[in-house]
Amino acid sequence: MKPGFSFLTLLMRNIRNRPYRNGATVLCFAFVAATLFSAHYMIGGAAYSLDTGITRLGADLLVVPEQYAPDTDAIILKGEPSTFFFSSTALERAATVPGVARASPQIYVATLFGAQCCSAPVQLIGFDPERDFTISPWLSERLGKPLEKDEIIVGNRIEGEIGTTLKFFGHNYTVAGRLEPTGMGVDTSVFVRIPDAYVMAAESPVKAERILEIPPNSVSAILIQLDPSADPGEVSAEMTRRLPETRVITPDSMVTMVTEQLSGVIAILYGTTAMVTLASLPLIALISSMVANERRREIGILRATGATRRFVFRLVLFESLMLAIAGGIFGVVGSFVVIALFQDAIASVLQIPFLMPGPAAIAVEAGSAFLLAIAMGGAAALYPAHKSSRTEPYDSMRGL
Repeated sequence: MKPGFSFLTLLMRNIRNRPYRNGATVLCFAFVAATLFSAHYMIGGAAYSLDTGITRLGADLLVVPEQYAPDTDAIILKGEPSTFFFSSTALERAATVPGVARASPQIYVATLFGAQCCSAPVQLIGFDPERDFTISPWLSERLGKPLEKDEIIVGNRIEGEIGTTLKFFGHNYTVAGRLEPTGMGVDTSVFVRIPDAYVMAAESPVKAERILEIPPNSVSAILIQLDPSADPGEVSAEMTRRLPETRVITPDSMVTMVTEQLSGVIAILYGTTAMVTLASLPLIALISSMVANERRREIGILRATGATRRFVFRLVLFESLMLAIAGGIFGVVGSFVVIALFQDAIASVLQIPFLMPGPAAIAVEAGSAFLLAIAMGGAAALYPAHKSSRTEPYDSMRGL
């Protein structure tokens, strides 16, 4: 052998000598890896968004008017603004249900289209600083003080730096803080103290393009924090019995809703992955057999010059594995770039919350897709590699 010649050198030369055929094989592996990674990535992104958003919500149960339950789901999961109210007497009755530790009111107000901070309406959420257990702990941890008069907390996708002024219904508010991204409706929401929301409504006939009416002694939703020993199912049932015109929303019900919305797409992706895998295995095996058959003389010469059967077996097998590795990398990286660039559009079309998973989760999802591509490459090349290694040099060189 010439100096510098090695097994890897021969392997790379064989791959370069058939660029079109090998390129098609790489695309097969890439498509399988991309579809599997996309499915795992979307499931992981939706789960991570739900986990982050529900943690941000900070409530075990959410009580809303029954007829506005779909609107509440849309506010929490997708950030679709809505305005509705019901009597605050429900707050006191909810607080007396056995198992309830704390009950906190919220008021939902949809802003005007084309508000100063955004190109579309956003959700104003009024909260009671004295009874709140969702925003107040965040304020204590991040700002070290309660929210003051005419100060607001904005979601991650709301424009405006901390300290700047935003106007809603003609009233000026100062941005005091910004929440971390969740991929859910809270990203396009603005949190304001309920007393400030009533002032804004009172001033709206003079200052705003549209009059805002917030009925006195009203709430839009009641956030419930349970005792550690309380059973959520039992508390929900009792809450529904005592407040018959309301609906109790649980984190589990939101998870189920998103899972149902995502299940069809995931089933298609997994089905596509399975079909492509089943179709590609024999195709890749056929290509490997054709390549091995075309190279019978080359293999015969290698065997005649001292190459062992193990060397030939490794040569054919590793060639397929190299193509699988290239396809796996191309598929995973390509699908990641596409989803990362268009994740907001994808989440909007699928009507699901979505937040990019953490690096560890992405690594696991990419690894599973990558390993599938490698396993396909190895499985498809086993028979051609074995057959090539068992061929006698004399027969190979004669082309038999």
